[in-house]
Amino acid sequence: MATPTTNSNVLKSIAATAQYVQEAWTRDIQQPFDKKLQMAKLVQDRSGLVSGGGDLINVPFAIGVDSRAKADDGTAITYDVPNGAPITININKHYYSAILIPDLAKVQSNYDLKSVFQERMAESLARQIDTDLMALYGSAGTTVTGGAAIDDADILSVVAAFDAANTPQDMRRGVIGNNTKADLLGVNKYVAYDQTGKTGKAVDGSTGLVGSIYGIDIYHSGNVPTSVTGRNLFFHKNAITIAQQLKPKFEMEYSVDQIGTKCVLHTIYGVGVERASSVIELTRTTAP
Repeated sequence: MATPTTNSNVLKSIAATAQYVQEAWTRDIQQPFDKKLQMAKLVQDRSGLVSGGGDLINVPFAIGVDSRAKADDGTAITYDVPNGAPITININKHYYSAILIPDLAKVQSNYDLKSVFQERMAESLARQIDTDLMALYGSAGTTVTGGAAIDDADILSVVAAFDAANTPQDMRRGVIGNNTKADLLGVNKYVAYDQTGKTGKAVDGSTGLVGSIYGIDIYHSGNVPTSVTGRNLFFHKNAITIAQQLKPKFEMEYSVDQIGTKCVLHTIYGVGVERASSVIELTRTTAP
């Protein structure tokens, strides 16, 4: 090792140079701030139907029938057939997250690497499920074009679309992005006490809830997609379905070839729209 230079050109004392100053490491490991995810808890869950196997869920659907005037001339009555086409949900998504913890890192590290990395793996699968559910905007029955900013008129258009589809008043939900949240918080009638009679409720952010507007519970998510335009999603709970055949399961195996521990978290599921007319996308011309 070279002898430290101590002549007049040295600006710091020997004790202040890097080789003599120890580094300090915390005992805790920071995790990144993750996107707020909402969809999985807000939609209909049919996981129980596929817990025993299978790759397809069929949901029978009855269509509406009309009343008819009875003729008095002895004409036979007409019988309707209210059998609609069944709705199908494919269980066709199998995602995983995997890491390898080499023995070198395991032996030399003072941290519990497995527990730290497990949190990252769990977040990645949760984000994938949320992404697949948000992508169902492509199956929405109605699109409300919101322009560069979302305002009260846009929300009223969403309400009108729900009503036109005979969507029940309860369990109407909306998932909006960062900028749309800011737009709505700027609408005085949604947030001001003299308008709502609620101190801060509309903006308190509990469980990601931005507020309940015209009977629609609106949630904020950091995972609302942008596909040319931002795609906020409004829906009735029973309009969108998730079915998890295998909830995220952790697998671990020691590998002699890799001289380390292989860790995998994986899940099997399907998502789909059951009532397209009660799914409404609200676009924003830039980020949602």
